[in-house]
Amino acid sequence: MKLSNSIQNALNEMGYHSLLPIQETVIPMIQDGKSLFVLAKTGSGKTASYLIPAIEQVQESDDFTSVLIIAPTRELAIQISLEARLLASYTKVHIVTLIGGMDSDRQLNALRHRPHIIIGTPGRLLDLYTQGTFDLSKLSLFVIDEADQVYSTGQSEEVNQLRKEIHGVQTICLSATKNDTIQTYFDTPFEEVLQGSVAINEKIYSYYLETEDKKASLLSLLQSLPITSAIVFVNHRSTAIELSDLLLRNNILSSAFSGYFDERKRIAIMSDFRKGDIRVLVATDAAARGLDIHELSHVIHYDIPIDTETFIHRSGRTAHQGDEGISISLLTSEEAKSEVGMYIRMHSQAYTAQDTKPVDLSIPYQKKATPSTQVTHILIRAGRNDKIRPKDIIGALCTIFSFDEIGTLEIQDR
Repeated sequence: MKLSNSIQNALNEMGYHSLLPIQETVIPMIQDGKSLFVLAKTGSGKTASYLIPAIEQVQESDDFTSVLIIAPTRELAIQISLEARLLASYTKVHIVTLIGGMDSDRQLNALRHRPHIIIGTPGRLLDLYTQGTFDLSKLSLFVIDEADQVYSTGQSEEVNQLRKEIHGVQTICLSATKNDTIQTYFDTPFEEVLQGSVAINEKIYSYYLETEDKKASLLSLLQSLPITSAIVFVNHRSTAIELSDLLLRNNILSSAFSGYFDERKRIAIMSDFRKGDIRVLVATDAAARGLDIHELSHVIHYDIPIDTETFIHRSGRTAHQGDEGISISLLTSEEAKSEVGMYIRMHSQAYTAQDTKPVDLSIPYQKKATPSTQVTHILIRAGRNDKIRPKDIIGALCTIFSFDEIGTLEIQDR
């Protein structure tokens, strides 16, 4: 399999010097024009497995959209977009992200420049498409990431309406769980790719702790484990807020995270969590899919998940890209007897206090970084005539970089 110099340079820049197994399998199949249904565990590198051939097939001189990528949540769409832009950093491929909760004027301005690749959520994509803001008549690749969640969360109608416009297009569906009903939505013959087990990642050490006082047990765990950063999963927004307040009162850098928060707040929270300024994220299942958090050492299931698939996805937030991670489930005696509780106990070990050195979660964690003197130049296809202001660009960049890392900014008319 031969990759272009631009992709190879981008991969080297990102610190990847060899492809992962899922990428070695899927990339050449997509390059051969096959429609695929890819089953792969979380953290396996499946996102890059379709982004690399998607970027490579784009002709930079084209003035139309050739790739459409759908994600079930705004967080996942943003994450896919960030990875796509990194992989396309040595090309002139134009990528646009279309999600709800963001400035619609900016998204409309971006679409006027005829992007090569569009990434978005089903509702927002359909809304803008029906307004005639972008054209899918020349689409050559259609991707649905986390397809099982797209169809299990009531977004199938929007996806199916978009699909009516793209008959006969190469289609890639990706999922971490097996769902035979998804393929019935498509008239495309899929070639199935199964990469490893779709159960819990073998690099995740899974434990359960039976307790009738979950708050006390949670505090005990957080104050005794060698945590880099952790996600505590709950089933309701009110529980997330309540627990986050409890942790803050106990000097633990924490924040609640829910799909009900507005988009800017969610982006700001995730930025602080990625940087290590927030050590413990108390999250509903809006964060259970797709998020790739570097150096996430622990996942704690405070509330029992609604099903085994959710348990697998929650646990899969740790142990990405070959790292190891720990998943701990807090179970009451009644929960331990439930179907999900029995599954957790069957696939986990009983937790016993570990002889480990705890860490101070009241102090931000300095995540590992590789010093670099290389300067990245960013070209934005918009200017003063599009009402672009310096503070708009600086504000967007500061969600990813610190202010000190941003250099000279020049805005022209076009």
